[in-house]
Amino acid sequence: MPRLLAIVAFVVLTASVHAQTSFPMITHTVPTAAQRGTTAEVSVEGLMNFAGAYKVLFREPGLTAEVVPAKDPKATTRSVKLKLTVAPDARVGVHDFRLATALGVSSLGQLLITPDPILVEQPGKNTPKGPQAIALPCVICGRIEIAENVDAYKFAAKAGQRITVETFAARIQDKIHDLQKHIDPLVAILDANGRELAADDDGHYADPAFTFTVPADGDYTVLVRDAKYDGDPRWTYALAITNKPAAAHAFPLAVNPGAKAKLEPVGSAKALAPLWDANISSALGIQQITLRNGTHETNPVPVVVTDLPLGTEAEPNDAPKVANRLSIPGGMNARIGTKRDLDHFAFTARKAETIRFEIFARRFGTPLRSQLDSMLDILAPDGRVLASNDDTNGKDAALTFTAPADGDYVIRVRDLNNKGDDAFPYFLAASIAKPDFTIKLDPAKAMIGPGSRTAWYVTVARTNGFTAPVKVEVRNLPKGVTVNALTIPATMTQGCLVLSAAADAKLEASVVEVVGTAEGLTRTAIPDEEIYLPGGGRGRFPATMPAVAVTDASDVLEVKVKTNRITLKPGAEAKIEVEVKRRADYDKPLTLDVILRHLGQKFADSLPPGVTMVDAKSKTLLGTGSVGHITLKAAPDAAEIADVPIAVQAFVPVNFVVKIGYSSEPILVSVKK
Repeated sequence: MPRLLAIVAFVVLTASVHAQTSFPMITHTVPTAAQRGTTAEVSVEGLMNFAGAYKVLFREPGLTAEVVPAKDPKATTRSVKLKLTVAPDARVGVHDFRLATALGVSSLGQLLITPDPILVEQPGKNTPKGPQAIALPCVICGRIEIAENVDAYKFAAKAGQRITVETFAARIQDKIHDLQKHIDPLVAILDANGRELAADDDGHYADPAFTFTVPADGDYTVLVRDAKYDGDPRWTYALAITNKPAAAHAFPLAVNPGAKAKLEPVGSAKALAPLWDANISSALGIQQITLRNGTHETNPVPVVVTDLPLGTEAEPNDAPKVANRLSIPGGMNARIGTKRDLDHFAFTARKAETIRFEIFARRFGTPLRSQLDSMLDILAPDGRVLASNDDTNGKDAALTFTAPADGDYVIRVRDLNNKGDDAFPYFLAASIAKPDFTIKLDPAKAMIGPGSRTAWYVTVARTNGFTAPVKVEVRNLPKGVTVNALTIPATMTQGCLVLSAAADAKLEASVVEVVGTAEGLTRTAIPDEEIYLPGGGRGRFPATMPAVAVTDASDVLEVKVKTNRITLKPGAEAKIEVEVKRRADYDKPLTLDVILRHLGQKFADSLPPGVTMVDAKSKTLLGTGSVGHITLKAAPDAAEIADVPIAVQAFVPVNFVVKIGYSSEPILVSVKK
């Protein structure tokens, strides 16, 4: 069947099929927050079927949960209740979790952990005409359930108090799979006469976050609504309001591991003391720490823990001739402190030396929340711009520079919109570019019944001339689940992992780790969480907890192929005969593929270089049938390669966006002249 017709047929099939087995899709949690050191009942709600939930998976320690048994464990349900226990030392912030059910492991859910008391919205008692009374500090859990909904809460405050307000709403929906439209919250503070004193829309990306000073003793009202006055019953929020010392950032932003540091809080805590104590962990990377001053402590603030030698910006450095000196390798803590501020740093490089520069300030999906939208420029001694970059990691700029000659150069940092104040801190990291790699995983979860299989795809991104093969392994698999050996050759960027459940495997689920190793380097894969894009597209969001689950019997019990080894000559073709063994009650449509794609867009392809799938000579749309075939062809100039694992997957469409793949055993493909 021609590819266009195949796409159309797939759309028709997926648009009309809703009855097959699906993993539960979490859309919201009520309440959205829980307090440290407490036990609470939480309702997790969403789409598809939550029946048979038996386990809750968390990535980090400090949180445990028991599933509250349903009256009828086999009845279809769109929610499950949990008895959640939060340890006194659980990390403050948003935590990811998944539910394990007999039907599969769920999409990601998110829950805020806070040290402050939790209050729950009281419908009918939180309107602008009759706001719900609250006491500070607290976290209010509510929802903007209908269009034009405005929630109102009243609190008492004293003149001169610094009140910090932060909303957790948009960020706890970022990874939600099938929400389709997301909240864009707006928060405002009114005095007793209804005058607006402060408001914010996008303090932390789409979530409001701000601090205001109370002008006089009295009652004040905080309003919460969607910026477009839209609403949805699944739009939950956690509104944190505190009169305690708070900080959005700390300066310096980067610190060395294991140090005791004095940091300047950016926020209301600075009024209490200009410098606060911080104990820095030994773990490298973006961390969250609490600042302390005597008996006072702040909310967790992000820092970058690095082993680079660190310097601190010294003004004036607004022009190349007064640039600060930056050592290579090294790092610089700085900030764009005023509007139109320019920061210049001079460094020495030798001809053909390659240096990697990277800004850490504001990265989507991380705790970093500087207001800086950074821009980097490399300047030659005569002032010419040799290289520039704006957005590499979210709003953070980065570039790799190869020096054209021995000498001094200048790197300039500025805000793209010429803004600046204390809320614009950053860390500039500079190091000699060395061969390295990162890996990604797609999809983020694997669900297989006893005796069945599914495939994961791993993508390697090589940088700075890295050319070595990468060995990939999966750690912490559930009992009864195995995976094939995989080494991605130097000539390839993608590989296929086939996860197989033994015929006697029992219900179980675990958070796993997929790692790649090569030439002394070990890198952990970042999984792509599948999310819905309006219009039917398949979106992907970097997630943190890939999971594998053994389920009840799958819709597809087995995908059989007549051979598990194929050798192609350049220019030759080979046919893979495929037979699908269905569960007795499963008679819905199936499609076959060796490539991960959706509506014509290719997401992963583990075929050897020069080998393609011939769609016109493949029978992939099985409908309610069970027999098909895949035809592979090697290009006339295909290079020789040995034993590259691929898999034929039978895809079960769950809805217009989601399909679940069941895999054959690994097929080793070689090209040999």
